[in-house]
Amino acid sequence: MRKLTSRGLIALGIVATLGLSTPVLASAGTQQNGSAPLRTFHQDESAYRASQRAIQITFRSAVKQAHAIYEYVLAQATTSAQRSAARQTYVAAIIQAAARRSAALIALGAAPQKSGTDSGKSS
Repeated sequence: MRKLTSRGLIALGIVATLGLSTPVLASAGTQQNGSAPLRTFHQDESAYRASQRAIQITFRSAVKQAHAIYEYVLAQATTSAQRSAARQTYVAAIIQAAARRSAALIALGAAPQKSGTDSGKSS
């Protein structure tokens, strides 16, 4: 019984390997990504998405830093006025980080659009 099971698994492995590698080998000599405008669009879109991610990472980093400072100051505070001031400073830092993120996203502009398409809209 073990021989039959191991042979079955080996045969399944061979079939899976052939099934997965055949399409890859068949397309090895073909050109990828189509036309030059399409490649340009994909490059522009990738750069746009990378810029968006960088802006978001910067925002999250500013929020984490503001929170860490808030926690530190809160641990040192002994009066309610100090705690209140720490909270106000924290909220102001979050607002400032959000404003910088908004300005960066506005400066980034709209996402690139494929040329020659109407984006699914009908007149």
